[in-house]
Amino acid sequence: MPRAVIHASTPCRVFRGGRVFDGHAWQDGWTVVSDESGRISFAGTHAEIPTGAELVELDGRWLLPGLVDCHVHFREPGLVRKEGYATGSLGALHGGVTTVCEIQNNPPLMSSADLLREKLAALRGISRVDYAPYGSLVEEALPHLAAMRSLTPAVKCFLGCSTGAGGVDDEETMRRWFRAAAEAGVPIVAHCEDNAVMDAAAAELAPELRDRHDLNRPAAAETRSIADAMRVAHEVGARLHVFHISTTEGARMVAEAAAAGHAVQGSTAPHYLLATADEAHEASQNRFKVNPSIKSVADRSGLCAWITQGALCAIGTDHAPHPLEEKDRPYAKAPSGFPSVDLLLPLIVAVHDRHGVPLDALLRAVTSGPAREFGLSGKGSIASGMDADLVIVDPDASRIVDESQLPSKSKWSPYHGWELRAFPQQVYLRGALVMSGGAAVGDPIGRPIRSAPQSRPM
Repeated sequence: MPRAVIHASTPCRVFRGGRVFDGHAWQDGWTVVSDESGRISFAGTHAEIPTGAELVELDGRWLLPGLVDCHVHFREPGLVRKEGYATGSLGALHGGVTTVCEIQNNPPLMSSADLLREKLAALRGISRVDYAPYGSLVEEALPHLAAMRSLTPAVKCFLGCSTGAGGVDDEETMRRWFRAAAEAGVPIVAHCEDNAVMDAAAAELAPELRDRHDLNRPAAAETRSIADAMRVAHEVGARLHVFHISTTEGARMVAEAAAAGHAVQGSTAPHYLLATADEAHEASQNRFKVNPSIKSVADRSGLCAWITQGALCAIGTDHAPHPLEEKDRPYAKAPSGFPSVDLLLPLIVAVHDRHGVPLDALLRAVTSGPAREFGLSGKGSIASGMDADLVIVDPDASRIVDESQLPSKSKWSPYHGWELRAFPQQVYLRGALVMSGGAAVGDPIGRPIRSAPQSRPM
């Protein structure tokens, strides 16, 4: 391999002596150099170290690309009392995340280009990570979709009721909305659950089972909705991504459709890979109540298998902050969702430790996988020309999760008391040190990312 010459006059950092995951595979013996532009100028072996460079000795630790969380809710603007970007992005850094794709599911919904531009501008100086908010696929957004295309990686459609959304109840509406997105060239990300299936399931439950979230929102609700969404998307030529898949069958359907050349992909979330329906039901204060519901042991095992095969391109937390006093209500009145962006990297490693999913497959699903799927230029990989978003991790250091110490505004976690490892020690965003030892460094420098989605077969 040719030797990289780095001019001594160029301020830079040199990371060496560790194990590098480049977004695709592990690389031993690599040196990684970031320059004054905030990009990686060299990644590989046989680098010449310039005089005056800042040397970062990894001493056997991991060097990872900054993680991409493709599914968070930060509630800004409109509901910052639950979580804004100031605390949400700080939590992201704590979890090794340097880029978030965020969904506004409280008013004002991102239903026009003007609203997206206002949000993108307002977050400068507030967000500590780079950000790419999704638009909202709702009736009032249809005339604006073409103008929104360059401002967002995709538009979010709730096909089933969830926090802040009632869901789409008829196929004609779904077809009209999907067709409008297809004509505007905007990809769709969807929450897939069928309201009719859920209503029927709830009506048949015996009184003693009415607080079982997995029975109120059964597997059939997800698989029916995924089947309908994929069929309609294919008919109208829309690009579809199914979020937070919770069932083995749902993952199989998406994987097989993608393999057949359909423009569909899917992602899951850490809780579907770590918990089961029984554990979620037994958790106090509705802490693991989430939509879609956490399913069976078999579903957890099946989803782990699909991640191992690379059939799902991403894992996103679905970070959804609610005050604990709201969660600690009777089941029917407790909101769904919980904070977790603060712990993404340790949770991913826990999936490997507990269930044997290869670590490289898991890391791809939170780095290069979502970056490619959502067209996040410069993100998710360690390679020459990419943004120098880097995370230093001691894989052997573990600790007990203390919810009171997490940066997210909620100050609680369903993972409180879990022993996890691989907490980030230092995080760099575009070459600048932004977190060290769990504490933020410097002023917020996060900025919006213009998305250029990768094409998929139609």
